[in-house]
Formats: sequence, C-alpha cells, structure tokens
Amino acid sequence: MTDTSHSRLPDIREAIVGSLLGCALGDSIGLPFEGVSARRIERLNPGPLKQRLLFGRGMMSDDTEHSCFVAQALIASGGDADGFGRNLAWRLRWWFLALPAGIGLGTLRSALKLWLGFPYTHSGVNSAGNGPMMRSAILGAWANDDARLRECMVAICSRITHADPRAERAAQVVAAATALALRRESITPADATRHFAAWMKADAELSLLIKRAAQSAEAGDSARQFCAANNMGKGVSGYCYGTLAVVLQIWMRHYDDVEVAITEAVRCGGDTDTVAAIVGGMVGARAGRNGLPPAWLTRLTDWPRSVAWIESLGDRLQRCKVEGRRDSPPTVFFPFALTRNLLFMLIVLAHGFRRLAPPY
Repeated sequence: MTDTSHSRLPDIREAIVGSLLGCALGDSIGLPFEGVSARRIERLNPGPLKQRLLFGRGMMSDDTEHSCFVAQALIASGGDADGFGRNLAWRLRWWFLALPAGIGLGTLRSALKLWLGFPYTHSGVNSAGNGPMMRSAILGAWANDDARLRECMVAICSRITHADPRAERAAQVVAAATALALRRESITPADATRHFAAWMKADAELSLLIKRAAQSAEAGDSARQFCAANNMGKGVSGYCYGTLAVVLQIWMRHYDDVEVAITEAVRCGGDTDTVAAIVGGMVGARAGRNGLPPAWLTRLTDWPRSVAWIESLGDRLQRCKVEGRRDSPPTVFFPFALTRNLLFMLIVLAHGFRRLAPPY
C-alpha cells in the first residue's frame, strides 16, 4: 500500500488541474490497448507503458473530453445546479455533431434525445455503462469540501446520459473517493469501505464488489490478480460495477501514485482507456499537477485540447470556485473539433489494422 506518511495534500488548483490532466494521461496511455486482453498487452508492450498511438505520442478520447465538458459547465454555471445541467447538455449536443470516435451506445442515444428536444432531466437512457464514472472524478476534486453539492452535481451529470441507478451509484463512489483522498493524509481499505456505506446499503451487488475490492487491496493483490479472481481475466468490461471494483482496488493501494495506478489499470486489459482515465482522474487529484509523470505529459500531443488548454481550463475552474462566480470557460471552435475528430478516426482505424498483426 502507498506510504503517505510524508505526503502533502494538494491545494484546490493542484487537485483540479491534476484530476483533468490525470484523466487525460490515463486515457492516452490506455487508448491503444482498448479491447485487447491483458496477455496480449504484455506481448505488445512488455516494458514500461507510454503513449504509442501515433509515433510514440498519445491522443485523448471521449473520456477526457467529457471531463472537460463538466469543468466548462461548472465554470459557465458558477456551480448552479440547473445551469450546470443545461450547459452540460448543450456541450454534449454539439460534441455529438462533431462526430466523436467510439461513442458509447448509451451516450449516443441520450445525445439523440437531447437533439429531439428532451430536457437534460429526461435525456438519460437505461444503461449501466461507464459514462457517468468517467465524468465524476473532476466533480469530486471540485466539490471535495461539500458532499451535498457534490452528490447533486454527480446525479445531474449521470442522469443526463444514464438513467440506470447503478451508473449513478458508481459515479457517486468515484467522486466520493476522489474527495476523500483530498481530505485525509492516509486511507486504508477499511476506511474507504466505511465511507461508501450509504451506497453499499442501497445495493447488495455493489456492496459485495466493494468489499471484495477492499479485501483484495488489503491483501496486496495486483489488479490483474483481482480481475482473475472475479471472472474478469479477459479484461474489464463496460459494465459500471465491474469497472468500479477494479478502479477502487487500484485506488485503495495507489491513491497518490499516478504512474503505477494507470499502469495497473491498463495492464488489466479490456476497456483500458476508460478504466485508466477514471483512475487517472482520481489519483491525479490527490497527486496534484506536480505529481504527474513529466515524460507522459510531454508525449501527450493533441489539438485543440492540448495540455496547455486543459491546464488553463483547470485554472479558470479553480478561480471561479474560490471567487464564487461564473465565467466564460475556454472553448474549442467547432470546425476545429470536427477536423480533429475526422483525423483522429483515421488514426484509430490505422492503429486497429496494426493490431491485426503479431505478436498475438
């Protein structure tokens, strides 16, 4: 388990920027291995993990984009719940028109409902996917000092795309864990389990998985060992509770070590970009901006949402929170987003063809 006896809790700026960029790093490291088994990942990349999507460089997928949308909506709304929901809904509408690659079925259907005129309160579909979880770590960092506000925002952020209560509970746990790590110097699996008691009482399946994750973390098992023991040997699926269990098992052991946490998440196989993005957002908040691996940040090459753009977004969100006001967030020109997504789609397709070749 991570030794945090001499750690320093990050300030709000470090936490917000660290969460956004940690999510982006996990996303970019995991993206080339999405859908690949743990065994083949070892053969494709036996050494230390790094970005490899495009000539040793990394790009980001919808996991990072959605975290950025949440940050933008928080800035534009000033933390007002209804304003946040409305603003986030419009960002999802325009994001959908920019032809994002790899959009999940649940999010696709909810985006269509938004364009058909459904309000954000009724646009969610019956899905227990990972979408809400990938947007919730930044909410845990932003509202780490206000549980009621955090839970309200997570609920809005979840229900806008996913109406299944399991998806919301999983997102609430991710946000709560992120917030917990910003308020305590050290965390044990038993401490964390008690902190999630309210959501565990509401769902026996969730309670069982969290307890298994805590027991595995306490025993010092690796994430791959945990997956093998829980019928996830072929990789983590898109089911929110299965993903949450793996995320928590990693977070309970490495809640302030971004590189180790993301590496373990990716080496589980399966939905690698989303799992690593969630873990990166959680652990990045605790590690802070200065605790992120410099080499990974250097190789993260994307446009128009660059590392500098994401950092400016985090800075603006921090100022709005501290000053208690709303503002105009950094934005992306729609034609730029559309152009980037078309190029990204071609890169992903080319990488997919490369994966047809050995080693298997």
